[in-house]
Amino acid sequence: MFTYIAPLVIVLAITIIKEAVDDIKRYQRDKEQNNQKFKKVTSKGLEDITSAEIKTGDLIQLEKDERVPADMILLYTTDKSNSIFLRTDQLDGETDWKLRKPVNITQEIGDPKKLVTENGFILADPPSKQIYYFKGLLTMQLGTYTKKEALSLEQTMWANTVLASSLAVGIVIFTGKETRAQKNSSNPQNKIGAIDIEINLISKALFIFMFVCALIIVALNGFPGTLSVNLINIFRFLLLLSSIIPISLRVNLDFAKIIYSYKISNDDNIQGTIARNSTMPEELGRIQYLFTDKTGTLTQNEMIFKQICFESGNFTDESLDELASILEDECRKSNGPMKDVEDNIINMIHSDSDRTKRKFRRNRNNVIRDAITALGLCHNVTPVEENGETVFQASSPDEVALVKFSESLKIRLNQRSQLRMQIINSDGKPEDYAILANFPFSSETKRMGILLKHLESERIIFYLKGAEVIMENKVQENSRAFLKETCENLASTGLRTLVISQKYITSDEYENWNKRYELAKTEMDNREAKVQKIVEELEEGMEFLCVTGVEDKLQVEVTDTIESLRNGGVQIWMLTGDKVETATCIAISTGLKAKNQKFFYMKELKTHNEVESKLKEFEEMTDTVLVIDGNTMHIALEPSMEKYFFQVASKVTSYFNILVSFCSVLQMFTNSKDFDCKRYENIYYIENLLNW
Repeated sequence: MFTYIAPLVIVLAITIIKEAVDDIKRYQRDKEQNNQKFKKVTSKGLEDITSAEIKTGDLIQLEKDERVPADMILLYTTDKSNSIFLRTDQLDGETDWKLRKPVNITQEIGDPKKLVTENGFILADPPSKQIYYFKGLLTMQLGTYTKKEALSLEQTMWANTVLASSLAVGIVIFTGKETRAQKNSSNPQNKIGAIDIEINLISKALFIFMFVCALIIVALNGFPGTLSVNLINIFRFLLLLSSIIPISLRVNLDFAKIIYSYKISNDDNIQGTIARNSTMPEELGRIQYLFTDKTGTLTQNEMIFKQICFESGNFTDESLDELASILEDECRKSNGPMKDVEDNIINMIHSDSDRTKRKFRRNRNNVIRDAITALGLCHNVTPVEENGETVFQASSPDEVALVKFSESLKIRLNQRSQLRMQIINSDGKPEDYAILANFPFSSETKRMGILLKHLESERIIFYLKGAEVIMENKVQENSRAFLKETCENLASTGLRTLVISQKYITSDEYENWNKRYELAKTEMDNREAKVQKIVEELEEGMEFLCVTGVEDKLQVEVTDTIESLRNGGVQIWMLTGDKVETATCIAISTGLKAKNQKFFYMKELKTHNEVESKLKEFEEMTDTVLVIDGNTMHIALEPSMEKYFFQVASKVTSYFNILVSFCSVLQMFTNSKDFDCKRYENIYYIENLLNW
């Protein structure tokens, strides 16, 4: 009996100790995070408190590179631009910095100590998982006046993000399990690897085999004695046959897991890696399907300007001398952009002749001047001084690349705040602009707009830039064919495209629009939809300026890495928000598509029959890379086609899904009530991904 129980006890003890060590490490990490010190703003000054002591309503002061301990509303910043940047990679996995702006009412008060004594309250949405959505209203009693200001995502600082710029003060709205980060995390679960499951099944089968053998042995002896005697005999033979189950295998496996975890955490080739769970490190060797984003994963997310295309001609990064000469000449002639458009509108107002109205045509040089100026103005980039040098802070490397390009043509961004912007034009003269409204880029809108007033001429201009699929419906009809053709040509060479446009706004048009816009921003019901509807009124009939093409540099040794994974039998599925043509080009340059393979496209399909027909056609093919766009993917994942789609798609070598973003793919999968990856053989890695 002892020879059987003793090894079993040792096995259980080792397993329990290993699990206990993982739990202790998790507890230590939580304790370290809860005891982290932060500065609380009081009427007397700053007070040190721990993260665990922070409560709703506290005013917390954060320094650069400090973690945000709770969900907060940004009230004040010392940054000259009256804005801050957050690093959100620990929240949403994106490396781009996010721009955040303080509440105007509290920013104007200035001293954070005064905020403690002010009388006000915040009305906000209840806790939710939505990290890209927030709606609230700040009401403050300032003397005899009551001021209200709408709150949106622009004023939020979610827990576990990191402050990337100067000092900021925020008020806590949610803590603990009510924060966005905790709402999006699942409770810790006991994870069991495939090897453990297989060994358990083998052990059960061996136990049944032992029991049958013991029963047969006793039966061959004729079942002597009473029932209790026969049961004891069966138990004796079970003990004698117990060596059939290799208990030492379990001990060896648990020790191996510990060694694997240690080696992973201390590998010089992957410095900074932490094995947070020692239960299933061997699963890394069983991965069959690998999901990867393109931007920032296969590429470095470092953009380099390559080409700018006008209707009158194209310019590359190697042929910009003529462009710089035209720009300098036009900056010398006109005080700010769109002067010829303004003059034409004035002439049209004073003329009843249809002939006069029809004869206006933009001069090529005027368009170039306006386009490069738009690149220097239509963005959310802020210039800051670091170590005596000007550094551009932005939420997107695309914007930085375009601002640097305009700077190379001597349109230099000099100053930026929430309300003002100044550029130095190619003639060396400063141009000052008031920021009347700003509409940041989002994955839903796929565009960014800014409404500016040129202070010298009091000219109001609306700039809009965005993806081709959106912008082709925003620009005037006579420019759409050129826009679409140009974007396809640039995308086929692997460049990321952006369409730039502008629109002249009269003072009366602006006053009328602004009243409705400010009213919509204070709505608590369907605020986003109402605001978006008002904004879309500005976006009608935009004047097309140009298309820009930037290159995203590939990661170092990405081709060799993908080749190694392919040789290891891993199937790589790439998901990206870029155009199909861009994704296809990146697939070739990174080696996702082997030289002997062909592309098979499933795009712009609108019915179940079309999708099913394409899948049947693809099923008969070999050595083929499947490329599918977002609209087709939505149809393929509907309950009636989902199983067949995965049966076909799981057989391919590589797979691309062109969607808005990687996060939207995860959201689409997790929101699908009927989706169950366990139904499909060998797709267990999808389930692990969704749990993440």
